[in-house]
Amino acid sequence: MNASLLLGKVALVTGGGKGIGRETARLLGTLGARVFICGRTLDALESTVQLLRADGSQADYIVADISDSEDCKALARSIEQSAGRIDIVINNAGMSMRGTLEDTDTSVIRAMIDINFLGAAYVSKFTIPLLKESKGSVVFISSLSALHGLPKIGPYGASKLALKGLSESLRTELHPFGIHVGIVHVGFTENDPDKRVYSQDGTLSTMGTRKNSQSQKQAAHHIVKNVLRRKRESTLTTIGHLATFVYRFFPGLSDWAITTFAGKSGQY
Repeated sequence: MNASLLLGKVALVTGGGKGIGRETARLLGTLGARVFICGRTLDALESTVQLLRADGSQADYIVADISDSEDCKALARSIEQSAGRIDIVINNAGMSMRGTLEDTDTSVIRAMIDINFLGAAYVSKFTIPLLKESKGSVVFISSLSALHGLPKIGPYGASKLALKGLSESLRTELHPFGIHVGIVHVGFTENDPDKRVYSQDGTLSTMGTRKNSQSQKQAAHHIVKNVLRRKRESTLTTIGHLATFVYRFFPGLSDWAITTFAGKSGQY
């Protein structure tokens, strides 16, 4: 990718201090964009901004809890005051969980909606006026679990499926203003060693390692490509494409495979 492709553009990456968000912010910065990242963990935000600046990128952070609508309103206002515009919004921030619906505490179910869905909706709502001016892009980072439910992450998958519906509605609403709306269904991706997920009782636990199909940098590359090509929808990894095909044309087979293999192995 040309290092000046996004020169003069201003990008916001939610959850940009860690994981895929960090690598997406880093790539946007190397392509010339001024990057703002937000999140709840100050140390992660500070270290990521230092990393981006060491790469020669212009980067800043804003501490914000996207599940709080007032924080999201202040976030958009702060970027407008600092940069005068927003061209790209990457709704990346999110949390995952583990547990059957029967055994999962209701606080975890609520957290999935508050963080994964409402957070993305709030950020999008308050940045739309600026995106109208720039005819920019808003992209939602979803999951393969939005395409077919997987065991023991039902509330998480439902929150990601909600993003698909939101993106489709926004696409029709914002088309007259020249705004690109995209959604990226990320497949199994490497995670930070300290990545935490909600346990079914509501506590946070370290996720641990798992078999992955792509690196964080590879996922970031596809996310940025979605922006540059103004694509409607992107499904990542070979497994993701195969799964999508099976889900669509062989639903019975997909249900059997998921029940037989994913449920037993815990790899989802």
